[in-house]
Amino acid sequence: MTDSVVPIFGSPWATVQPKLSQPILDAVSTLGFENMTPVQEATIPVFLQNSDVIVEAATGSGKTLAFVIPMLELLRRRNAHLAPNEIGAVIISPTRELSKQIFEVLEEVIRLSDLPFKPHLVVGGSATATNTADEMAKLRELGPDILVGTPGRLEDVLCGRLKNGKKTRSGMITASGGVRGRASMLAGKLEVLVLDEADRLLDMGFEASITAILSVLPKQRRTGLFSATMSDALGQLVRTGLRNPARVQVQVQGKNGAGTDMRIPSTLRIEYLVCPPDRKMAQILRLIQNSVAQKYIVYFSSCASVDYFFKLFKRLLSPSPESVPGGKPAFTEERKMAKQFINTQFPISVHSLHGQMVQKRRQATFEAFTKLPVGEAGILLSTDLASRGLDIPDVDCVIQWDPPNDPKSFAHRCGRTARAGRSGQALVFLNPGPEETYVDLLNLRKIPMVAAKYLWQDSAGNATLTAPDDAIVPGGSDNENGETESDSVSEQSDADLDTEPRKKDKKKKKKKKRQSSLVAKFPVDARSDALLELLRRFSATDRDIYSRSKLAFVSFIQSYSKHEASFIFRPKELPLIEAAKGFALLHLPSMPELRGRPTKMFVRYDVDTDSIPFLDSKREAQRLAKLAEEKQEAEKRRNKKAEREETNKRKKKSSSSNDAWSQAKEAKEKLRERKLLRMKLKDERAAEEEERLIGEINDPKLREALAKDPLLAKQMMNKRDKSLRDAVLMAADKMKRLKKAPTQKLEDIIAEARVAKRRRNDSSDSSSSDEEEEEEDWEAVARRERIQAKIASKSKRPRFTFDPGFSDEEEK
Repeated sequence: MTDSVVPIFGSPWATVQPKLSQPILDAVSTLGFENMTPVQEATIPVFLQNSDVIVEAATGSGKTLAFVIPMLELLRRRNAHLAPNEIGAVIISPTRELSKQIFEVLEEVIRLSDLPFKPHLVVGGSATATNTADEMAKLRELGPDILVGTPGRLEDVLCGRLKNGKKTRSGMITASGGVRGRASMLAGKLEVLVLDEADRLLDMGFEASITAILSVLPKQRRTGLFSATMSDALGQLVRTGLRNPARVQVQVQGKNGAGTDMRIPSTLRIEYLVCPPDRKMAQILRLIQNSVAQKYIVYFSSCASVDYFFKLFKRLLSPSPESVPGGKPAFTEERKMAKQFINTQFPISVHSLHGQMVQKRRQATFEAFTKLPVGEAGILLSTDLASRGLDIPDVDCVIQWDPPNDPKSFAHRCGRTARAGRSGQALVFLNPGPEETYVDLLNLRKIPMVAAKYLWQDSAGNATLTAPDDAIVPGGSDNENGETESDSVSEQSDADLDTEPRKKDKKKKKKKKRQSSLVAKFPVDARSDALLELLRRFSATDRDIYSRSKLAFVSFIQSYSKHEASFIFRPKELPLIEAAKGFALLHLPSMPELRGRPTKMFVRYDVDTDSIPFLDSKREAQRLAKLAEEKQEAEKRRNKKAEREETNKRKKKSSSSNDAWSQAKEAKEKLRERKLLRMKLKDERAAEEEERLIGEINDPKLREALAKDPLLAKQMMNKRDKSLRDAVLMAADKMKRLKKAPTQKLEDIIAEARVAKRRRNDSSDSSSSDEEEEEEDWEAVARRERIQAKIASKSKRPRFTFDPGFSDEEEK
């Protein structure tokens, strides 16, 4: 029997109550597991006693066997046999890689125990609908007893494929005409349901699919939820899918044998390094340089960052002559330059993995990295796709370039190392400033961390803990408290300074801090800056790297702004210029987040970006053809614009200077005639209106007075001389009431009203006289009044009619 790789701190498998069958005990013994881990010892007996379980245990503690063993045992104890189209157990996991890993463990246990069960892996990733139909037909022909897969494809198998419709979170079809096809497998006799990484299933948006699957499963079943962290969102699944579940929470065993409340294995050492974001690449290379051949996993926040840094690491660590422009001489020169920053005695393979890769490449990459021989070094660049549940053997160190957006994923990332009792190391990079409080947040979540030491590089290329002599702190050298000498001296002398000099000193400090808030605490790392220049040279010679760099930086900024711990990871506090340098950008992209930032601190790389070629000749030919078409289109647009401008200039010039003098004079005469005609027509209309008004007046004396005074008639017609009009109205009203002639004649009333008006005019304008007013041209006055009336009102003036209400016959 081989030695056990699991620490012996649990009971033997034979002590489980109810007892396990002998075939299963033989299979476990053959695998090399003599004793159970704490999570297995606490979970298996409860699961075998027909109770639902919610299991929360540290990553790498053996949760897979904790649900595989009791599931097989419960299926073996069934009396009724399953039909070919019926299933007895389902295991749901969030990712294809984790589903495949669980399937391999399940298949191995079934093979060693010789149990008559047929498992089947059901995951997505088919390229066409034809392949999917073929998979469903193969599934019905095989007739498996246990299904392992992801929620979306399991929903198609158990509920039928959805056609012409959409689902809500409750699993109901909402679109009109939405129907499901025939289910490939029936779940009416299902015995066991397991949800691995249950909290992640809900976080990734599988809630609708899981709800639809639960709707077709029988209520009389055993259900288990397993994860290293449990979130509050599991409450809905607990209420709908579990019946009186037993909660199993396993504490981590400390080195002294006592249980602790920490959420990570005791053999895992997590470190954090506070440094500017443009020095992360140098720190990773120095960490590799300073250690033996190991397997590393580097986590990024976006798929674009994984693709971009995969190109850089590949070019630095394991390039090929075809990947370097210029042939073998350029390749030899570049390798010589790269060895200045990392020169190991062992080869290092580079791999990448993220959710946007096609299924074949994802599977090939994952298998290539997991099957690396012991003692061979390799780096896997990944997103959170590879953070949950994956048991990748012999991972020695986990590096988090970006802290995860969800703090719960931090422990899962670190859990890819230090599994099953082995020791491991994890490192996370934090930017100076608010991100340093991330350490306190994780301490509250029972994840302790210790500070890592900054690694330097000497002239020989060796990683050291001491800074070289050329490392200078801007503004003065560091003292023991981390302050510069200039800062400490100024603080000591503040007490001896007057108020005004002290204010000037404070302003100078504030300006200095605003100009560079990062480098004030960190000495200059010339070797790291030289490494970034080499990476920029890679980008300036390969358009694939250049285009990916911009996309990676933009996706990083977008991901940073969506961080759940936004009180710590604040976009306004992010040093964008230093981050752009860390991405080895040739120039800053155009994005709103850079507004108001000191972009002059970023030095643009001296290269024409349009001339950067693709190393692939086909892609370069396509790019050049597309570029030529764009230039032609741009040239056409410029020519059309120039033609329009020239045409407009010719029209303007011909209309302004090419007309004959006689034609211009004739046009002016015609314009003058038209104006005089309009004035004559207006005067005629005014005269007709005046005659109409006089004709409507029944009083012959008033008609005679208006005929003798045309100005008075025009003023009354236009309703502007209120004093005259009111006087006439009052006299007419008085005549109507008394039905006899008034003692005062109408001419006298009008005369008095005109005298009163003249007094008012004299008070407002002493320069005018009665004689000038009498001699003023009535046509000029009327024209001025009409212009003022148009300005005062936009609506048409109502026609004024005057009816005194009596006639000559009535007066007699």
